[in-house]
Amino acid sequence: MIDNLSDIHIFSGLPEEDLQYIVPFLKERQFKKNHILMFENDESDEIYLLRSGMVKIYRMYEGKEVVLSITMPGDIIGELESLSNSYHRISSIEALENVSVWQISSQDFLHIVDKYPIVLKNAYKILVERTRMLNRMIRYLTFYDVRGKVANLIMDLYYNFGTSRDSVYKIDLRINQSLLANMIGITRESISKTLGDFQAEGLIDIRGKYLYLLDMKLLESICHETEEFPTLRKWYNN
Repeated sequence: MIDNLSDIHIFSGLPEEDLQYIVPFLKERQFKKNHILMFENDESDEIYLLRSGMVKIYRMYEGKEVVLSITMPGDIIGELESLSNSYHRISSIEALENVSVWQISSQDFLHIVDKYPIVLKNAYKILVERTRMLNRMIRYLTFYDVRGKVANLIMDLYYNFGTSRDSVYKIDLRINQSLLANMIGITRESISKTLGDFQAEGLIDIRGKYLYLLDMKLLESICHETEEFPTLRKWYNN
């Protein structure tokens, strides 16, 4: 649980007295797992600062869900619409687990942006990181076969949620095959088969819905020379 505003990426670099100025503008809220915080194209002026839990950002196309990203504690949700003077939501947001947030209105957020230029600079940085991540996902969708898509997604998940201890490499995120399939534009059946193939080949293991990487080098060799340095697989480099 994040308790300090200094741990919210968009407020990075602000001195403590300025963070204290922002506190009265915030409202604490909690949402249950599967709650929809925002619907695509709806009008809303709320912005959320994620304190705990994770949410998925997605869009619907011809009845199919396309997951754009998974957002983690420290991230901000909904600021782009405010900065572009639009109250129509670009995408939908759903809680993947119980989440706690600070809520701030668009008007108050824009006041803070005007008062503290570093906040706008941080917003640009976040936008660049999101654009880079989306460009990589587009490349996966466009150029790679199913094995290449799944291998790249596994490596991305490891560099964002991975832990390493005594040569054991674990993705500390409970595996939901439908979610993973929607992140790379394949069917649940396809990702289930590919994960099963990887497991049979000794590349990964799945224990209690957690994924373990058994052969990093072979996984990387399936990634079709994406030219991704490990640091570039990080979704947010704050």
